Amino acid sequence: MVKETGKQIVQEAWQREAITQQAGQQASSRVGLPSRFRWVEKFSWVVPIVQEKTAPIAESIKAKLPKRFFREAQNPTVAEPELISTAITLQPPVSLGVDSIYRKYRCWNGNTLGCEWTQKTLEQDPTAKKCLQCGFPTNLPLKTEFRGYRGRYRIDSFLGHRGMGRLYLGIQIADRQLVVIKEYLLPNVCFNPEETRDRKQLFERIAGLSLADGRIQDMRLNSPWDAVADPVAERCYLVTNGNQDAYPTLSAYLATNGAMTEGEVYRVLSQVLQTLQFLHSQKFSLPSGQVQQGIAHGNISLDSLLIMADAKAFFIHVSDLALWERLFDLPTAKTIIPTFAQDLVSLGYVAFYLLTGSTVDLVSHQSLDPKQEQHWTSITLAFKAFILRLLELDKPFSSAEEARQALLQLPLPPPSEVLVITGKLEDDKTKLRRPPLLLLGMLGFVLLGSLIWFLLQKFQNQVILSENITVCCLKDVPAVPPGRYTYTGEKNGTWSYILRQTNLILQNQTLEQKLKASQPKLELTYQPEDSLTTAIDKVKSAQSDFAVTNLVNELTPELRDKEVAYDGLVVFVAFSYSKRDKSLPRALNGQISFEQLRDLYTGKITNWNQLKGANLPDLPVRLYVPLEQEALQIFEKRVLKEESAIAAFENLQNQNQKSSTFRTSSIDITRLSPLEMLRRVLEDFEENNIGSIGFATLSQVFGQCSAYPLAVVDGNKSAVQTLVQDNGKSIDPNTDLCDDKGSYKPNIQVFKSGSYPLGYPIVVVYPGDNSRPPIGQKFADMLRTEEVQKLLEKAGLVPVEKIKN
Repeated sequence: MVKETGKQIVQEAWQREAITQQAGQQASSRVGLPSRFRWVEKFSWVVPIVQEKTAPIAESIKAKLPKRFFREAQNPTVAEPELISTAITLQPPVSLGVDSIYRKYRCWNGNTLGCEWTQKTLEQDPTAKKCLQCGFPTNLPLKTEFRGYRGRYRIDSFLGHRGMGRLYLGIQIADRQLVVIKEYLLPNVCFNPEETRDRKQLFERIAGLSLADGRIQDMRLNSPWDAVADPVAERCYLVTNGNQDAYPTLSAYLATNGAMTEGEVYRVLSQVLQTLQFLHSQKFSLPSGQVQQGIAHGNISLDSLLIMADAKAFFIHVSDLALWERLFDLPTAKTIIPTFAQDLVSLGYVAFYLLTGSTVDLVSHQSLDPKQEQHWTSITLAFKAFILRLLELDKPFSSAEEARQALLQLPLPPPSEVLVITGKLEDDKTKLRRPPLLLLGMLGFVLLGSLIWFLLQKFQNQVILSENITVCCLKDVPAVPPGRYTYTGEKNGTWSYILRQTNLILQNQTLEQKLKASQPKLELTYQPEDSLTTAIDKVKSAQSDFAVTNLVNELTPELRDKEVAYDGLVVFVAFSYSKRDKSLPRALNGQISFEQLRDLYTGKITNWNQLKGANLPDLPVRLYVPLEQEALQIFEKRVLKEESAIAAFENLQNQNQKSSTFRTSSIDITRLSPLEMLRRVLEDFEENNIGSIGFATLSQVFGQCSAYPLAVVDGNKSAVQTLVQDNGKSIDPNTDLCDDKGSYKPNIQVFKSGSYPLGYPIVVVYPGDNSRPPIGQKFADMLRTEEVQKLLEKAGLVPVEKIKN
């Protein structure tokens, strides 16, 4: 018995699939379409807003072609706005010939995505970007990292290619979970800059599906977890959780195991029809916020159906929807609008090929045709009649649901051996398929991925490919619903401060006024609440359309959230220009540990020279905290941590309310607004010789120079400073915060990576219920535009990415 790890099984399956992949669609010329609209016409079936603008162009094309090339689409209307589609005559599903897509590259084996030289080039030169043989983009180097909207990911191993992309096994760094990353290419040899930009933007808006009502339902549909367009390279990345998207395809199965039995094909059809029934009938939400009633797969083939077997059965997973897969066709490729009817016809061809064991006649090398009786294998008449109806060679089914019900009415095929994918072809004597082998292989696959992570974690040399991508301007945010909406937050929270402070952005203008002026058809009313809990409850009960907050715990399933900026607590002491040499920033070497902060804010010490681990001057301690309850909660949870420390902290705050007779400590804590706190900290040091310390949100203290923000140390970790100078180095006590204003700014990376232990995201919380307008998600998209990110940065928040000047 040959023992193979799960990873080896998958990689060998991909290699076999590359050999058997067939050339597919031929590029067709376009008629009568201005070049600047060509990409829009091709993908107008995806975005209703775009289609409304290009419908006349599509009609002009339709008028120039014979009527036999067209048929009406079977899709129901989109929830809002209405989408009416036209589709080209149904064709059998074929594997897309990547050599025809990238034919401008003179690849020696005619398959650029599967060519071994893209990997060999990296082995010879790890910094190479182009294949040494033909100039095609190389594979992504191992350890490469990139950031998506839902986390940071790292490439751990190359798996192979499928459809229009190359596949990699990786991890999501934050939680160490396995992911599969599909890399799509937009090389400049094939796409001009405008076509590349348009496809990247559309990719992020449509690559992903979730049930509009927020439910999670497993129907073996491999739905993307994240979609990222690289801002620099000619690439896009589709991320799926787990390892399901790395399962071998049915095409790879046929190459290894040959034809399926009638019973096995019956089970394939049953499972895929169930998935299609789900896909065709449910309401889905796209990343853009558009809600659509039913979506056609549009790409059902041996290459988009994946197979996984265990000890008792096998399962078919559906992947690679045309919704995003077809974005990477050449601009000259024929436009085929997906329909529900085409999905059923394509599935009929899949069943026919699985029964015959191939897509071509091994003697004549011609495509097998279900219209030719001699191309059929021996199966029961009832089952053959069913497949003919799928193929529309007999009375067609009206829906996937009707087809599945008809399948269930058929007599069950005779039992057969349990299906499992073997590592190699076996002779007739050893052809019994052993399910435990694959089960162990798949477990090994998971364990191998985990092992890779641990081995590479210590030695990773980060290569950052991309950051969060945002569109340029407010006007570029698609499908913003006009009208009046109410949203909420916390009265004393960061958003309330940022939104209505004048002069943070422009003279005598607030951020709220600026947003209103930019979106005149959108009227938003901000009604903050006293607490986060109340604000979130208002969103749940539909009293508010969404909320903006900087404290999000575990949200219930009916709510979603999206990061729009970062903020954090900063701990500060006086920055005295006149007494700089004797100041606390220098004595503390510009940093303070959480352990020292606990000693200070629980009343264990009353003089700085008592502080553990430091050689500090003889200065009495005075403690300040902000008025915002959320800031106090973060400090308690992340710095104090233990219940006894939190109780002592709260007791010191309450002592201000007590007479001196009932005080339990000689020190107390004063609550002040951030600006007043900054003034008092400096005054205490310069006039009263008191070493005061306070903390507040970065957004409310950045830009001043009366206090020095200390780097913080959490346990055994390195000190992390929030501010970085133009030279890339963190500020230190020698930095003149007053004279050097403009030469330092918040360090975006320590907030994005989570390495600053007192940082947190500002998020928009909105309902996942598709019966409610998607204004929350749209507002988040508005805040993430480069235009608004610049405004948020001016207002004191840390943007989600580095803003270009």
